[in-house]
Amino acid sequence: MPRATWSGHLRVSLVTCPITLSPAATESERIRLNQINPATGNRISLKPVDAETGEPVERSEIVKGYQYEKGQYVTLDKEELDAIDIESTRILDLTRFVDRASVEPLYPETPYYLYPEGKTGADAYRVIGQALRNTKQVGIGSIVLTSREHPVMVEPYEEGLMMWLLHTPDEVREPAFELPNGKLDPSMVRMAEQIIERLGGKWEPATFHDRYQDALKELIEAKIKGLPRAKRAAAVEPSNVIDLMAALKRSLGEKKAAAAAPNAAKPKRTKATDHRQRSMLLPMSGGGKSRASQEERGAENASRGKRRKKAS
Repeated sequence: MPRATWSGHLRVSLVTCPITLSPAATESERIRLNQINPATGNRISLKPVDAETGEPVERSEIVKGYQYEKGQYVTLDKEELDAIDIESTRILDLTRFVDRASVEPLYPETPYYLYPEGKTGADAYRVIGQALRNTKQVGIGSIVLTSREHPVMVEPYEEGLMMWLLHTPDEVREPAFELPNGKLDPSMVRMAEQIIERLGGKWEPATFHDRYQDALKELIEAKIKGLPRAKRAAAVEPSNVIDLMAALKRSLGEKKAAAAAPNAAKPKRTKATDHRQRSMLLPMSGGGKSRASQEERGAENASRGKRRKKAS
């Protein structure tokens, strides 16, 4: 089991089970750059100084403050902040259950895997998870992490459970879409649907790449090995779409050409020659020689029939 960052209890009404949390996402593989003094090759030490006087300040003397007007701060010392700390109850309390579709996609923020801790809580954990699957509901509640209370959502994930920290309403901005109200051309919409269908595929997160991080990693590796920097092709900025209908038709045309290209490269198959006995094939009408031979065979058969009648 991954290293736990929090341990406590999951509670649904009177049902509880011991659990642990582990982050479901990480940025540990992301390259981080340091500030370096090029003259010495040493890291830059950022020491706190007074923004107005430029005088250095000891970190032990620094207090936190809130700017309520420009240049005006109310200061808060450690004792005052400690006095308002929320007591961590170590309980993930689910108090409401809602449809997953009703949770707007703006609210889920940070995912955590939620694991049962020990064999004693495994049964209760599985029962809660199965009940959520059967009812197609998610649990809404709260948890205290790092002296802050967070709203959370718990939902089934694979055979276990996942917890999402949720944004609070004051952290979510209202949209400001300003779109024209004119009627859309149905033919344009149909062509856009065809483009989407042709570009359809499977959900494959493994294909996602951060091209900047890839390029940064290549650059660092090249400089460590003393190799020349590889040149990268400059990105071409797309032009603005002036004629939407023409752009849609051109997009469909490119997709058709791409789909037809593999077939066009293949040579056409010639019809296989029929190697069956020619005597078994029916003769084709219309040929002079074949018709004459048919008439001769017919005359022979008629004369044979007359001779048989006389003999009898």
